[in-house]
Amino acid sequence: MELWEALRRRKSVRSYSQEPVPPDVLDRVLDSVLRAPSAGFTQGNEFLVISDPAEVAWFWATIDDPSTARTAEDTALLAPVVVIPLAHKAAYLARYSAPDKEEFGLSDAEKWPVPFWYVDAGMASMCILLAAVEEGLGAWFFGFSEGEAAVLEHFGVPPEFRPAGAIALGYAADVDPLSAGSSARTRRRRTTDELTHRNGW
Repeated sequence: MELWEALRRRKSVRSYSQEPVPPDVLDRVLDSVLRAPSAGFTQGNEFLVISDPAEVAWFWATIDDPSTARTAEDTALLAPVVVIPLAHKAAYLARYSAPDKEEFGLSDAEKWPVPFWYVDAGMASMCILLAAVEEGLGAWFFGFSEGEAAVLEHFGVPPEFRPAGAIALGYAADVDPLSAGSSARTRRRRTTDELTHRNGW
């Protein structure tokens, strides 16, 4: 698939068939993170992959917002795989304490103009989203509103890692009722000219 076609087809998919994602397909999607940009080639971000059906069901139940609890019909459409990109600040501080990087003075987190452990996790996440399109999967990047601490504890994530969000993966359902009220369905897509400022504001 051409890059521009993958970009055109990428969208947030919230409703999935329950067809399992073959291991080789999932592996190729995960391999995409190896090509993501990485400050100082730190490669500090890691990824929790949840694919066991019982664990996936536990995950979705744990992060469900009680104020908008899902129906049984909604639950049956949730993704069969979840990938959680984990930002690792300490890895970046250690990398920039090394002799070839210490001149930049970034061994102190407060001196980073932008926390690149999150930037890099976001870039790796975009690689996963595009690789999912290439593999014929649907995907959705979302943040935690409930259950983050419980998820980290349940899966034994070391305390120095922090989720940058989560990515749902799977084969898209024929229709996507869970996206019916999404912002992309209710707001106009801004044009390139509206978003860009060439040679000045």
